Amino acid sequence: METKEAQALLEGQAEIWQHLFGFADSMALKCAVEICIADTVNSHGGPITLCQIAAGIVNSPSLDIPPIMRSLVRKKILTAHNPSDGRDTLYGLTPASKWLLHDVELSLVPMVLMENHPWQLAPWHYLSQCVKEGGIAFKKAHGCEIWDFASKNPEFNKIFNDAMACLAKIVMGVVLEEYKNGFDCLGSLVDV
Repeated sequence: METKEAQALLEGQAEIWQHLFGFADSMALKCAVEICIADTVNSHGGPITLCQIAAGIVNSPSLDIPPIMRSLVRKKILTAHNPSDGRDTLYGLTPASKWLLHDVELSLVPMVLMENHPWQLAPWHYLSQCVKEGGIAFKKAHGCEIWDFASKNPEFNKIFNDAMACLAKIVMGVVLEEYKNGFDCLGSLVDV
């Protein structure tokens, strides 16, 4: 019985460690977007080596990419294939990584950049305060509501608007597909 309890306690500890460092997956995702890993793989038209990825990332004299690649493979954002002949690992795209391409019609790049920006992460540090006292976490973190912050900060406004535009494209595409003929009687449809 004691061994079973000890094993359960150890498994519980491992789970807490996973939650504790869960933010690292988001940061690896943000890094992959910022240095255009999916775009680099995509531009080759198929799986490529780490050296090819590094060569495709501009202005990176000391690229330390293996930890990021391991995280992306572990989360099934990229594939990794180790050829049996001992050649270098080949990294390829997955359905998930195709959402991380820049300059495509439907992309989650702006959402990744917004949700992982320090301005958007800061409110999460006020979650327990909001639970205890009420209030809005964004306001506690930044001293004003999100709309006021955006009106005073052009950089945040652009990041936020780009993210909302990408989200609207994705959502409206699904809505229009599901209700193909449902809007025939309308002259125009606006997402507000």
